[in-house]
Amino acid sequence: MKRLITTILICIAFAINAQNTAYSDFYKANKDESQFSMSVPVSLGGFLSDEEETEEFEELMKKAEHCKIVIFNNENNTTERNFKKFSRKKGLKTLMKVRDGKDKAGIFFIEKDDLVREIIIRANSDEEKMVMIGLKITLTKDELASVVTKISKDQ
Repeated sequence: MKRLITTILICIAFAINAQNTAYSDFYKANKDESQFSMSVPVSLGGFLSDEEETEEFEELMKKAEHCKIVIFNNENNTTERNFKKFSRKKGLKTLMKVRDGKDKAGIFFIEKDDLVREIIIRANSDEEKMVMIGLKITLTKDELASVVTKISKDQ
C-alpha cells in the first residue's frame, strides 16, 4: 500500500513539473520585478489583437493552451539582461528581432520533438519597462512559418 501511494505521489509530482513552461520559470525567477501579470484565457485572445492582424493572431490562439502577459520593471536593463541569460540557458530559438531606436522586440520559441511548444514575445520601448507575452502552444514548424509569412506579407 505504501508503495502504491508513493508511486502515485511521484507521478503527480512529475505531472505538475511537466506543466511548467520556460516562460513561467522566468516569471518566477523575476517575480519581484513584475509590475503587472495577467493570465488570459485563450478563448478571449482575439480581443488582444488589432483588426489588421486578427486572422494570424487567432490562428495562433486556436493552437495555444495558455497565455500570460507580464510587465516587468526593467530599470538599468536588469530584467532584459536576465532574459538574455535565461534564453541561452533554456535554449530559446530566435524567430525574429526588431529594433527601431530605443524600441526593441523579439519573438522566441522552444522546440521539442519537432514541434513548437512555447512562444515568448518580448518588447520594450523605454529602459524602465519590459512587456512579455508567453504562449504555451503546439505548432509544427510549417504552421509557425506560415503565420510569420502572412504577417510579413501584411506589413
